[in-house]
Amino acid sequence: MDTYTAPSPAFLGPHHLVHRPASPEAYLLKATAPVRQNFAFSAELPEEHPLFGDCVSRYHDLLFPVESLHQTMLFAARRYFRVPPGWHPVVASGSAAITRLDAWRRGGPRAGIALHLGMTPLDVVAGVPRGLECEAAVSIDGERCGTASARLVFLTQGVYRGHRDLGRRQSTASLTGWDDEPRPAGVPRPEQVGHRDSRNVLVGLPERTGAGGHEELAFPIDAKAAAGLRLEADAPDEVPPMLFLEVSRQVGLLATTELRGFVPSHAVLSRWQATFRGFAEPGLPLHCTVRESARRTDGRVCRDTAGRPVVELRLSFLQGSRVVARISASVLQDC
Repeated sequence: MDTYTAPSPAFLGPHHLVHRPASPEAYLLKATAPVRQNFAFSAELPEEHPLFGDCVSRYHDLLFPVESLHQTMLFAARRYFRVPPGWHPVVASGSAAITRLDAWRRGGPRAGIALHLGMTPLDVVAGVPRGLECEAAVSIDGERCGTASARLVFLTQGVYRGHRDLGRRQSTASLTGWDDEPRPAGVPRPEQVGHRDSRNVLVGLPERTGAGGHEELAFPIDAKAAAGLRLEADAPDEVPPMLFLEVSRQVGLLATTELRGFVPSHAVLSRWQATFRGFAEPGLPLHCTVRESARRTDGRVCRDTAGRPVVELRLSFLQGSRVVARISASVLQDC
């Protein structure tokens, strides 16, 4: 096994990354063929981080393993798959799920997390992949309890600039004369979105749109607060990828409280699956619409296999009428 400690982004803290090469040549020569490679990541779950440690609920957050996977993919792309440093990484899709809730409950000594990752290069040309796909099994204190995955695409600078320019023009045109942008109806209390610090509240209170079975909640996103999520690996003029997961969690808690009477301190984002349809521009208004994706005919809340209430949600992130991401998510009430 090839052990290598990657540079540590501030939010990850001390962590360890182990490469498990599939061939002796990769171990001896420190070179990898453009085929699937396996890695193991381990760290302590943060307790005092300004975002991940700012929590009123009793659950560890999906954000840490998802962003750990993201950072590990970026590192592996350069170190093991020879992706040129000038190519720009773009998150095309991502997902995460809790498969065993007991392990995600906080309590006792500081918990350790491990990710067992398999990375597969995509669209390989001259030995260099244009994309990278990763699937990970998540364990907390040795107990297998979740999954995570992501797909990255690597763009040359010219192609990247072309996509950014097109997205900026589309978003600007979509916002011109747009009258349906949700107006802030106030700001939720931090505990309503699972935090203690008001600086971590990224959304406003929702307004209801539509009617009957097509009713939606529309949440304005606080662009200024969202800028604080930027990490070392993020481009300085992009909306950070982690924003979409954190906002999904916050609007999920607010939506299930509004629609189904969930208690935020006992609710947890248990499943998240996202596809991205372009770049969101940081200087333009961004909002999120939420609706239930599955309702029983008798109006009662759905339940998981353990009998706990669960709400399935569909989220769309928009600039004006332009959709930049679509997400499906589940919020579970632990009772």
